[in-house]
This record gives sequence, structure tokens and C-alpha cells, in this order.
Amino acid sequence: MPATTANQWTDSFAVAGTFVIPDPINSSRTVFVNPTAGNWLVAFVGWRTGAGAQTTPTVHVADDAHNLWIPLARVNSAGGGCAIWVAPNPRKARRVYVAPTDYVTALVTNVTEYAGMGQHLQLASTPVKGFTNGGTSLALGALSAPASEALTLTCAGTDSTTATLTSATAGWTSGTAVAASNGADTISDARLLPRWQSTTGGPSVTYTTSASCNIHAVSVAVLVAAPTPAQSNPNWPIVRFEAGFGSGQQAPRDEITWTNLTTRLLSLDTSHGKQFELSGVEAGTSQLRLRNDDGALDPENASSPYWPDVLDYTPVRVTATWQGRVYGVLHDFAERWPQSWRDPHWGEVNMTAIDAWATLATKLTAAVEGEILLDAPYGYWPLSDPDTSTVGSNLAPNNPRSVVMTPSKEGIGTNVQVGFGADASALKGSAGTAWAQSGLTTLQGLNGYSLVYAPAMDMPLLTGAGVTVEVWARHAAGTQPTSDREIFVLKETAGSIITLFINSSGFVAVGSWNATTHTRSDTVTAYAPTDAYVHYVLAVTTTTWTLWINSQQVASGSGTHASRPHWFSICGQADQRFHGRMFNGSFAHAAIYPRRLPYGRMVAHYWSGLAAMERDSADQRIGRLLSYAGWGQARAISYTTYAPYAPAVDIAGRPVSGPVQDVADSEGGVLYVDGHGYLRFTAKQYRYGQPPAYTFGDRPDLGEVPYDIGMEADWDPAQSYNDITVTQQYYGTSTRVTDAASIQRRGWRDTERQSLLADAEAAADQARYLLDKYKTPSRRIQTIILDPAGNPGIWPAALGVEQGDVVRVNRRPIGAPPISGIYEVIAKAHSVDFGEGKWKVILSLGPGDPDVLMVDDPVFGLLNGSNVIGW
Repeated sequence: MPATTANQWTDSFAVAGTFVIPDPINSSRTVFVNPTAGNWLVAFVGWRTGAGAQTTPTVHVADDAHNLWIPLARVNSAGGGCAIWVAPNPRKARRVYVAPTDYVTALVTNVTEYAGMGQHLQLASTPVKGFTNGGTSLALGALSAPASEALTLTCAGTDSTTATLTSATAGWTSGTAVAASNGADTISDARLLPRWQSTTGGPSVTYTTSASCNIHAVSVAVLVAAPTPAQSNPNWPIVRFEAGFGSGQQAPRDEITWTNLTTRLLSLDTSHGKQFELSGVEAGTSQLRLRNDDGALDPENASSPYWPDVLDYTPVRVTATWQGRVYGVLHDFAERWPQSWRDPHWGEVNMTAIDAWATLATKLTAAVEGEILLDAPYGYWPLSDPDTSTVGSNLAPNNPRSVVMTPSKEGIGTNVQVGFGADASALKGSAGTAWAQSGLTTLQGLNGYSLVYAPAMDMPLLTGAGVTVEVWARHAAGTQPTSDREIFVLKETAGSIITLFINSSGFVAVGSWNATTHTRSDTVTAYAPTDAYVHYVLAVTTTTWTLWINSQQVASGSGTHASRPHWFSICGQADQRFHGRMFNGSFAHAAIYPRRLPYGRMVAHYWSGLAAMERDSADQRIGRLLSYAGWGQARAISYTTYAPYAPAVDIAGRPVSGPVQDVADSEGGVLYVDGHGYLRFTAKQYRYGQPPAYTFGDRPDLGEVPYDIGMEADWDPAQSYNDITVTQQYYGTSTRVTDAASIQRRGWRDTERQSLLADAEAAADQARYLLDKYKTPSRRIQTIILDPAGNPGIWPAALGVEQGDVVRVNRRPIGAPPISGIYEVIAKAHSVDFGEGKWKVILSLGPGDPDVLMVDDPVFGLLNGSNVIGW
């Protein structure tokens, strides 16, 4: 029976072409869906690769129901790429998350629901992929014919929205096309066209465009009704243990080749979560006992079929399939492969593995440095070196060359003070200092120091996309040389190419040199502010230039420029051709890019320095922090709509896990690593008012999930607080709330929380909410144990329950009133011994959220004393 489509949902994103703050480039996108449980979901995703990408971008796909999403095919071209992911036989999802692994300027997604599919996934053919860098047609060869009816999927993407993208190949049904563009330039253009057919043949497909552009496409087929895998014990799930030999921590999921090691797995114990709901995420660990009597898992065994890839931080995963649905048990990284022998003939490896949270150890830069480095500059000089330094260090990858503090041959001047270490914290988004010069008089335009980068024969060409130069500069008030004061200049061996300067009247101007006539043409723009840091960006090609000041375009012009600069000087010139045009002022964060930056990225650089990305939402801030750290692992970060965040001023030098945790704590959402190894953040807006995902109790006849006798419930007074202070970390505003009745009974029990929220009232709401929740002790269940091996009917609940899930627990003690409560899962562990046939799932439960007031809700919209104000 052929598969059919049931629904489609789309989403698109493009880096802004107008002034938008903040404008993230690597955040997760949320696609809101409403499928029928069991109907397959397929995500067709296309992207436009940002010129600053450090790796070849791809994506990770997930959903809020923790279904297993599997990458089927991916292709990249010069303009971007596209991929197809599938969730076979999934639980019902409401949100699908798509997250790029690196810098993209556009992301387009089509999620299609397919009915009529079986329970299991089996590829019907090897994927076919192709691309053309500049063309109007791309043909993909025929897929191999499947053994039975197959759902054949294909999609193509381009980096142009002005060129149409079509396919006239017969037999295919086109899905909803998706396009993204900022409407201002073509840097963020992307198109996606998905197609599909249910067939027993091996079809080919051709895509055409109305104008030349970069085209990329993939095709793949999966069986509509794949055979059911063998299940040796009908009361036990199909367990699969695999290792991603050859991959490491940063490998995206679609680049991992999994090796089946299931027959080696003897037992496992996992621990993921946290001890208390107000504490931070703890790194998850797993202990796996593996059979190794053949020595194949010895890292030094050169005869092993896995050699030389039995290495630390190899991805490992365990999945369990029950009734055609795949659940994640663990997706970790092998930290060690220790060898042991129970007797001379029985070797074992007692592996220790860590989860994704443990890998969030990279120390962050300040916000302005993070944003600049995301765009892969040719050279980047923060100018925050020690005050004893005479050179400005270069932080650009693969370019260690510094700018050198060089005196004018005309002399430095009698009272000139110059050096690094100035203007500490002058920019919110910078943790460092600046280079400054002072003491020049009105007649000393030829004196002083310049910062010189030269000669450099490998500087980027002005041909094609050209070059972008940016710098933060402060023009000091008071006495200045009366001559032109040069902010920076690009030069070649024959002379200057283009200069940005402040003229004798105090106006910013651009001087453009004709490479043929060697004459200069000046364009005067805006008045230069004094004693304030100003962000200057100049984009130059061989024929044009454009200037932005504080992210506003102020001038543009044409010229006949030399094609390659060899010198770059800041604050005047001191080189073999000219000395002079120095002035009193400060400079920071100078950078050169081998391309024209997208306008949205100019705004991001400006806002990162001026405001340290103030007004980020929680999901934007988390995505930004992970990007700064170069962390491209699988993530599912939900969209948030609540209070914006304060400037990110305290991140430099901290492991990325700390600031990410701070964001989650301030928002009130749930942060954790799930059984499929995805770093997840679920915003509080998706938690409030949610019905329990599972009900654990002693009445399976009522649909309750039974648990072992040894449940421990307690009201821990150490976890109650009646004096709560929430302080806005950046602004310093504090809100203190107390509860007199609780203080009367328990004495003063105080706690302080730091908030990153920019809205003082939102921080106050946080304090009041926490008081409502913690002023009296709440029942906690330290341990509740599920035994699916002894009760196979509860396998879906035991495998499917996850951290962050809201659950109800019922208990009906004999001779006592029944007990019922709402809880949140804060930790989950598996303890499995395959030889003994034991599988225990151990949960720790914290108190659930109070009922939160919701506008127009018939239950949670009532002012009845039990509904509280959220934050």
C-alpha cells in the first residue's frame, strides 16, 4: 500500500538586512506541528552557508516528544546545503527543532507528515546527491529499485530567491516550497523544494532554475513496510549498542558511521540529571561492561577490526525498540576503555562514558570577540594586550601576525603618552582594554605612534566580494592636531588605496585613491563624536566602497582601487612611504574580513560591543553562547517569548556550561541532556499548565504505571525558603519577598538568586513565584523505581519518560487516605544486567510547578487563590 502525505509545516529564517537586534545566526528554529501519532515525520532542510563558517554546516533535528530522528542524506555546495531527516513511527510531537551546527545566513524547513508507513525504518537504496556551483540545471541519477514499495524522498536547494527552482520530472509530487531572504541583499537568500513519491521503481529527478546559481540536491528511499527486526524475547525490547568509531565529540550526527557492538554489551548503569530542582545540571555518566575476550576493544590492538579508532571520546549509544518505537537509553562519549580479565579466557572493558553536558568545557570569550570570530576574519586585533606590550595580538585563526606600535620618523612628540591597557570596560561587550594615544598638540600631526600591519603579501583581494574593515575608535575631546586624523588606511606598494579619517573640521571622511592616476577623492560624511567609542565599518571592492557608522550607512562611492592591499595602519601611518596623521584617541577590536559582511552581522558586531547582546531571548542567548564556544553538537532549544536578557558581561573566561545554566535558571525552563544525547532547553511557557505525561500508581487497571514498593517520599525542610531575594545581575536591582507564616513556623530560611532578566518587574515576579513554590516544604520523591523487565506492559513509560516530564504519582496505602501529587522528573537512571534479565529505571522527582495564571484559560485563568503569577 503506498504512503500518502497528511500535513506539511514550514519555517524560514534569514539574517536581517535592516537594523534588527538581536539577530542570531545559530539558534535552534522551532517548527510548530500537529501530526497524528505513528505517522512518520520527514524534515527537509536547506541552508545558506555563512562565509564565516569554520566547518561545513549541517543541521540536527529533534522534537519535543523525544523521538529518534535519523539523518538520511545531506549534501553541501558552495552556496549552502540541504538534508533529509526522518522520525519513524513517532510519538505525537508539537514542536520540531532544527539547529544548524555552524554559521548559516538562512535556514528553510519543510516538515511533512506521511501516513501509511510501517513501524520500522529500512533504507531502500543508497542516497544519491549532487551539486553544481553556478548553473541552471542539476540532474540526480536514478535510485536503485527497492525490494518492495518505497517512499522516495528528494529535495533541492539554491542560494537565490530571484531565480525560480522547479522540477518537471514526472512521477514526483512537489511539497510546499520554502524561501528565505532579508529583502535587502542576496547574502541571505535560500530556496528549498521537497518532492516525494511512493513507488516500486528507482526514479531519477532533475531540478532547473531560471538563472544561474548554486544548486544542491539529494534523493533517498525508505521501505514503506520494512520487515520487523527479530526479537528473541517478546517481553524484552530490541536493544542495540553502537560505537561511532572514527568520530569524536564534535562530529555531527550525519557524519557518524555506527558500528554494531550489541553482542558485547553485558550490563550498563547510567545516571543523568540533578539532585535538586534548583541546582544546576550535573554531567551524566554511564558505566558499560563489555565483553572483550578477543581484545578487539584494546586501543593498542592493531589487528582489531576497529583499530585505530578505539579512542577516547568516541560516540556510543544504546537504543531500545519496543513495539516498533525506538527509545534513547544513552548517547554518550567513551571516556576510557579500561581492560580487565575475570580469568585468562574472559576479557572485559568496563567503559566510562560521559554525556554532552560534560563536553561544555570550552572557555568563552567576551561577546564582541565571540561575534567577530564567528565571521572568520583574516585578521582580528582586539588591542587589549598588557600595558607593557608593544604589539597587538592577532586572534584570527591561522594568522598570528600582530600590529606593531610604530613611532613616526618625525619623532613621537614631547608629551605623548601611548600604549595598551587603556579604557577598561569602555565597551559593555568587551572584557579587555584598548590602545590609546594622548598628548599630541595642534602642530604635531606628523608625530606620535601608529599601529602597523605590514608588509603582508597575503592580505585579501578587493576583487569580487571585496574586503570589510571594522574598528572601534574614540576621538578624544580637547586638543588635536589640526591636520587630517587617520582612523585607518589600506595601502599597497605604490601608495594608499582607501583611508577613513577625521578631517580638520572634525567630520568623518573617506579618501579613495585612483590606482591609475594616483589621485585622491574625498567624501565627507557625519561629524565625529568626541570621547565616545564609535563603531566604523568600511566595505571596499576595486570599484566601490560603503561606510557604516554605528551600523548606519552614511556614505558610499565608486573608485578605481588597486586590487590587493599590503599595509594596514591604525591611527595614522608610520611606514616606508609616509609618516603622519596620528591623533589623540583610543582604538579597540580592529578586524579585516575577506568579504563584505552581511549587514545583519555588522549590526551584531556593533550591538555586541555597545550592549553585549542585551535583549536576547533565552533561546537566542543559549544559541549564541554555544556558537562562541564552537559547540556544534546536537541540541533542541525551544523558542521563548518572555522577558529579554541583560547584557552578557560576565561570560569571558568561563566554561560555556556556566553561562548556559545561568540563562536557564533565569528563564525558569528545563535544561538537560536526553536519552538521545541532545542538549535540551524547554522554556517555561511549554511547561505551565501541561497535563502529566505519565501517571505512576498502584492501579494499572486505571491506566497507571506500576512502580516498585520501595518508593521514598519526604518533605525536606532544607529545600524550603521563606526569605527570597532575586537580584538582577547586571543592573543590581534586588527584590526581596518574605512569608510571615512560614517564618513563624520555620524561622528565617533565606536564599538568593541571580537573574539575567532585563526587566526588573520580571525579576520581581521570579522572586514572588519562587516564594509561592518554596515557602512550605513540598513532597519530593527521591527514588521511584520502575521494573519493566518484570512488567513488560510498562516498557513505553519506562523507556519514554524523560527529565523535565511532568508526572503524577498516586499511592493508596492500606488503611490510610490516598496520596496524589504532581512532580517533575529531575533525574533518570538505567540499571541493566542482560545476563540476569534485569532492567530497572530509577527516577528522582521534584515538586511540580504551581498552577500558573493564564489569560482566557477556563481553569488556569481563575483568580481562585491557587493559581499564581509566573515569571
